Amino acid sequence: MDEKFLNAVPLLEKLHTEGFQAYFVGGSVRDFLMNRPIGDIDIATDAKPEEIERHFKKTIHVGKEHGTIIVLHKGEPYEVTTFRTEEGYSDFRRPDKVSFIRSLKEDLQRRDLTINSMAMTKDGSIIDYFGGRNDIQKKRIHTVGNPSERFHEDALRMMRALRFVSQLGFHLSEETCAAIKREKELLSHISIERKAIEMEKMLFGPWCGQALLLMFSTGLSTMLPGFRACSSHQAEAISRFPFHHLKSKEELWAAILCLLEISPESSQAYLRQWKLSAKLFNDAAAIQKSQRASWDRFSLYKTGMHTALSAERIRMLLSDKQIDQERLLQLEEIYEHLPIKSVKELDIDGNELMQFRKKKPGKWIAEELEKIEKAVITDGLENGREAIKEWLKTCNQA
Repeated sequence: MDEKFLNAVPLLEKLHTEGFQAYFVGGSVRDFLMNRPIGDIDIATDAKPEEIERHFKKTIHVGKEHGTIIVLHKGEPYEVTTFRTEEGYSDFRRPDKVSFIRSLKEDLQRRDLTINSMAMTKDGSIIDYFGGRNDIQKKRIHTVGNPSERFHEDALRMMRALRFVSQLGFHLSEETCAAIKREKELLSHISIERKAIEMEKMLFGPWCGQALLLMFSTGLSTMLPGFRACSSHQAEAISRFPFHHLKSKEELWAAILCLLEISPESSQAYLRQWKLSAKLFNDAAAIQKSQRASWDRFSLYKTGMHTALSAERIRMLLSDKQIDQERLLQLEEIYEHLPIKSVKELDIDGNELMQFRKKKPGKWIAEELEKIEKAVITDGLENGREAIKEWLKTCNQA
C-alpha cells in the first residue's frame, strides 16, 4: 500500500475502535489502482460530524453541514466525511437536502463516475459496487447509474467527465456521451468560475486533444464563452493544440485568445466573461500582444522575460507544435545580460529631468525616459547620471 495511505491508517483504526465503519474513498483509490501519484487522501465513515470531532483532538469543521470534518493527523489534513444521501438539486449543482446514513454503498452511489466511486479498507481490499475497476481496465469514463440523472444533480459533472478523459486518456461510454449531448444546456446553470476551473484542468491534461474533440462533438462547447461561434477550422486547430506543454494559466488563456482569433482590443472583454482575476486576464492579454517571431534587446526589455518567454512558447506551439528549449535559453541569456531590467534602475528619474530641462511635469517625461532606456539598452550608453546628461546634450535633446 502507498505510504500516503499507510500514514492515514491510524485514522481508520481509531474510528474502527470507536465502533464505526471507515474507508478510503474517491480519487486516491482510483489513482492507487492505476499506479498514478496519490493526491489527497479522503475518508468516508458512518460516524456523524459531531462524533468525528469528539474522537479526534485536532479538527476543522469546514463543511460540517455536508458531513465533512478536516482531521489533522501528524500535521497532515484529511477530509473525513459522513456517509450521506442527497436530495433535490434545484440549482443543478448542490443538493437541497443532505441526510447522514449508515450504508457505504448508498454513499458511493451518489458519486459522479464509477472510477471515483470505489472504496478501500485499511488492509488494501477494494470495494467496488459499480464496476469502477472494470472501467479502469477498459479505459472508460462512465457515470454511476443513469448519466442524465447524475448530470441533473450536478451539471458540472459533464465537464468533469471530459476533464478525466484529458487527464487519464480514457474514452466516454456511449451512454455518457449521448447524455452530454442531450443535457448540455444544463451547464448554463453552473457559475462561470466553476466552468473556468474545469476548463483549465482539462486543458492541462496530457490527452486534452481527445477531450476537446468531445467538447465540440457533444456541443458542450456551445455553453462556453467564445466557443459557441467556433468555425470548424478553429475547432480543429484548438483540438490539435498541445496545451499541456504550457507552463501557466496565463499562457493557457493567451493561447485560447490566439486560437479563437480574438483581437488584442477585445481580449480583456473576452477574459472578463470567464470572471478571471484581474491579474490573470491582464497577464494573458499581455502575452497575446507580445506574439512575435524574433526579439531585439529593447523589445525583450520592454516586454519582460516572463511575458516574452510565454509568448515565444505559444508561438512555437502554434507553428511547430513543439518547444525549442535552446531558443528559450537564448532569450533568457540575452535578458539576463541587459544593463537594466526596469526604468527604476536608470540613474536618473523624472524629477531630475524636470530640473535638467527646467520644464513642468508632462507626457514628455515618460517619452524622454524611454529614449534614455533605449540608448542604455541598445547603444551602450553608460547608466550614470552625468553620462546620461551629457548624452542628452550631445544628441540635441537639451
